[in-house]
Amino acid sequence: MKQNRKEKKSLRTDLLLEKKEAMNRNVQEEKKGNIIIKKSNHHKNQYCTIYFPNIERNKDYYSLENILVEELKEMLEPQKKDKFLIIGLGNEKCTPDSLGPYTIERVLVTSYLFSLGEVEEGYSNVCSFTPNVIGNTGIETAKIIKSIIEETKANKVIVIDSLKTSSLSRLLKTIQITNEGITPGSGIYDNREEISKKTMKVDVIAIGIPTVTDLESIIKEEKSKTVLKENMIITPTNIDYMIEKCSTLIASSINKCLHPNYIRQNK
Repeated sequence: MKQNRKEKKSLRTDLLLEKKEAMNRNVQEEKKGNIIIKKSNHHKNQYCTIYFPNIERNKDYYSLENILVEELKEMLEPQKKDKFLIIGLGNEKCTPDSLGPYTIERVLVTSYLFSLGEVEEGYSNVCSFTPNVIGNTGIETAKIIKSIIEETKANKVIVIDSLKTSSLSRLLKTIQITNEGITPGSGIYDNREEISKKTMKVDVIAIGIPTVTDLESIIKEEKSKTVLKENMIITPTNIDYMIEKCSTLIASSINKCLHPNYIRQNK
C-alpha cells in the first residue's frame, strides 16, 4: 500500500537500530563504564550502536576509541589477504554533512606501499576515496563507488557518513556500525542507490554518527501538540568542533583496527 509523505516521515531516519527497536527486534545491551553498547542481529545483518557521553574528556574519548576498535574488528574480521576501500560520503562544504570527507583525511592509506612490494606485518592494504555528492558531480554515488571497487579490486568496503536521528538523545552521542550498508540521503527524503553487499557485490560496513535531527522529531519526542507547517533540519551550535572530534575518533579507530602496528600521532 502506498504511504503518503506524512506517514513516511514518522519512520524516516538513517539510524537502522532505531528502526529495529521500533519493530521490537531483539536488542542486547552491554555497559562499559560510561558507554553503552546495543546490538541487534537479524538473519546475517548486524547492528551495533555505541552510546557515549562527552568525548571532550580524554578518558571518555580513549575508552570509546578502544570499544570502537574492538567492534570494528568483530564486524570486519580483517585478514591479511583483504584489500580495504574506505569511502567518505557527504559534502565537506556543508559542516553537518562533512563527517565522511574529514574522516578520510585522517585515514592511513597504504595501498601504494603494497604495490611497491612487501609491507611489514601489522598493516592492511587500504585505499580511500571521497565521491562527493550527486549535486556536485551529477553522477550517482553508488556508481562511482562500484567503479572504484572494480579498479582497486577491494573486497571489503567501509563507508562513513553523517546520519539523521529522530531523537535528541542520540544526536552526536551515538556511533552506529552495520553490515547492512547505507542509503545516502535517506534521512532527508533524498534517496540515492543503496551502498551494500547486495549492490556492490563485496562486504560493506557502514559507520555513522547522527549530526542532525529535525524540528518535527523534537516536537514528537516532547509530545507537543504544536502544528508544524514547515519542518527544519537542526544541528548543534558546536558542530564544527564535534565534526573534527568525531572524524578523528573514527579515523584513528579504523587505523588501529586495520593497522595493529599503527601508533596514533599526537597521543
